[in-house]
Amino acid sequence: MSGKIAFLGLGAMGFGMATNLIKKGFHVTGFDVYAPTLERFTAAGGHASSTPKDTVKDAQYIVFMVATAAQILTALFDDEKGAIHSLGKGAIVILSSTGPPEHVPLVRKLLDEKYSRQDIELVDAPVSGGTIRAANGTLTILAAGPDSAIAAAKPVLDAMAGESLYVIPGGLGAGTNVKMVHQVLAGIHIAMTSEAMGFAAALGLNTKQAFEILRKGRGSSWMFENRTPHMLVEDKTVYSALNIIVKDIGIVTAGGRSANFPLFLSSTTEQVLASGVSAGLGLIDDAALVGVYLPQSSSAILKLASSSATLSPDDPKLLLVEKIMAGVHLAAAAEAMSLGVKVGLEAKKLFEIISTAAGSSAMFVEATMQLLSGVWKERSSVDDVIAELTEAVEEAHKLKYPLHLTGTALQLFELAKLKGLGKEPGIAVSKVWDSVDGPYFPRAQV
Repeated sequence: MSGKIAFLGLGAMGFGMATNLIKKGFHVTGFDVYAPTLERFTAAGGHASSTPKDTVKDAQYIVFMVATAAQILTALFDDEKGAIHSLGKGAIVILSSTGPPEHVPLVRKLLDEKYSRQDIELVDAPVSGGTIRAANGTLTILAAGPDSAIAAAKPVLDAMAGESLYVIPGGLGAGTNVKMVHQVLAGIHIAMTSEAMGFAAALGLNTKQAFEILRKGRGSSWMFENRTPHMLVEDKTVYSALNIIVKDIGIVTAGGRSANFPLFLSSTTEQVLASGVSAGLGLIDDAALVGVYLPQSSSAILKLASSSATLSPDDPKLLLVEKIMAGVHLAAAAEAMSLGVKVGLEAKKLFEIISTAAGSSAMFVEATMQLLSGVWKERSSVDDVIAELTEAVEEAHKLKYPLHLTGTALQLFELAKLKGLGKEPGIAVSKVWDSVDGPYFPRAQV
């Protein structure tokens, strides 16, 4: 075949991925429903097409990076304009859009049973990493599927991921399951960034100095470091629209319901994100979610960034912010890793992937290493975390400031205390999710 690539979906991530492939020397034909994007793509050296059917003609590799699973089904199987009507024999289809775990197996079933296209190789390959890594070819890609499909797709996967390509065992859907667990953390951390920085503003802190101190502490996360700078400057650029993470966290909570698995922080996050959409923020960068927390003064973070006040790392108010970040991220790590085990993922591999991806945090690394080893280190006990979060919640109550995720995390640690774990290290919160068959992460006998 030609070695040509058809790329469907040239949004913020897709555009960077497709233009990176052009820079790597591939012939890329792109499709998007937004005409100005196609013009930009042509200017960047790509070739534009007006329908999925025409886009995939003569293409060996077909990459889907549209917004939803439903859009993939339409682009592939539309009666008139669907790509299925022009796919060449042995074409290699790479599904990089985030969808529910059952979506990729459904595509395989339709290809085989409705269209008799067993010749088409299909790869489940969701991505993570943001627009910058998309454009420079260093995305985290979670590839799953038959060995033959992975091998056939590898030239394109390598070009998009570099050293960040992970092959996930378990067949079609396994890559999407890993992405789902990753998005538990990504979604919680995005919302927590707004909750924490809004709290810092409500406390009257110099927000720029607060960020510089907090990003180096135990409450930090990849999302905190990535999103907060956008809050500190006057910039309306949309790097990642709120609607994207709303869609992803909806997949997470639906996955939890399907697995009969409680997702406390994820569900709270979904409600916070939904409030942002209801407030008209869906098409705006998700860093603007702080408007949900500061509806009357959404510019407070920006204004306080130029405050003349000097902030000390041991300022009691700043420490309150760090404590809520650390407490929420600790509970989030337990929730995400427990879900991973519940849906059949290998915990060590999951940790390896997430710890270097956008869903990572200081507490995720610290907590998950304890979960995997079974050795729970004495640092802050469950009782200590309860005391820290309670102090923050009571201070926020005085300010009439909402701590949605912090309040949910506090309830989780209270549940752990009710199990008699108050004096145990904070990671004992993981036992809230223990099943009747035993703990997901047994504690080592020492």
